[in-house]
Amino acid sequence: MYNMVVFSDLDRSIIYSKKFIHEESNPLDIEIYNGENISYISQKTIENIKKIEKSSDFIPTTTRTIEQFKRINFKKYGLDFKQAITSNGGNILIDGEIDREYKSLIDGKLKLSSPICDIIKLFEEYKYIEGIRKFRVAENLFFYIVVDQNKFDLNDLNSFTEKISDLNWDVYVSGRKVYFLPREIKKSTALKYICDKYGYKNTFAIGDSTMDGDMLNFCNYSYILKHGDFVNCVKNGDKFIISEKEGFCGSEEILDKVILCQNNFNF
Repeated sequence: MYNMVVFSDLDRSIIYSKKFIHEESNPLDIEIYNGENISYISQKTIENIKKIEKSSDFIPTTTRTIEQFKRINFKKYGLDFKQAITSNGGNILIDGEIDREYKSLIDGKLKLSSPICDIIKLFEEYKYIEGIRKFRVAENLFFYIVVDQNKFDLNDLNSFTEKISDLNWDVYVSGRKVYFLPREIKKSTALKYICDKYGYKNTFAIGDSTMDGDMLNFCNYSYILKHGDFVNCVKNGDKFIISEKEGFCGSEEILDKVILCQNNFNF
């Protein structure tokens, strides 16, 4: 076990769907769903993660559910992560299995928020707002909607978001998805547990969206992809390091910076 750890978001941080890649980038397929390649990674990203793992642990930290995370075939490229954080901090996997001690902790924290069944019931009158295309419940921890960005107006949900804020639930917008989560279901909840359990001292975070904000704020060294929406939240004087490039090139640049920073610890 190393004393350094890198917590990295996945989608649009180190892997990308078709609509975010260019043909000249020569991406490697890493996720197949319904017989179709839907996510990709670059060769240099793989190589950089392997370099990082020579002196620290690398922990994927994603809003994806366990099922969605396990669709990503990292092992195809020689990456086999001992730990992973899924469900936006709702679950921790150790060697692919749920960490039951952490699960008990989360079950306790969920009691601080209204039950998901009550929140979904409140949402019923909003389900048919123009622009909402899909409604999904994630592992009975949180739920989200997929919207048509040309038709959906978040202001139409103002009364709902106000109600659930008083019930200890938060709302996040990430591209075409709007997430509704109990306040303690966040990535930093899992980060704190892992760092306390394994004694990590030097912590690194990589992310792109507002849903990564608490993770980026938690870590000692935090790196942001220029193309993500969290860039709009950065203020002068913040500790964050922002990539100069976007897409795969931005991911590779950020990983290069992490490697350089970690090498300084090894002198």
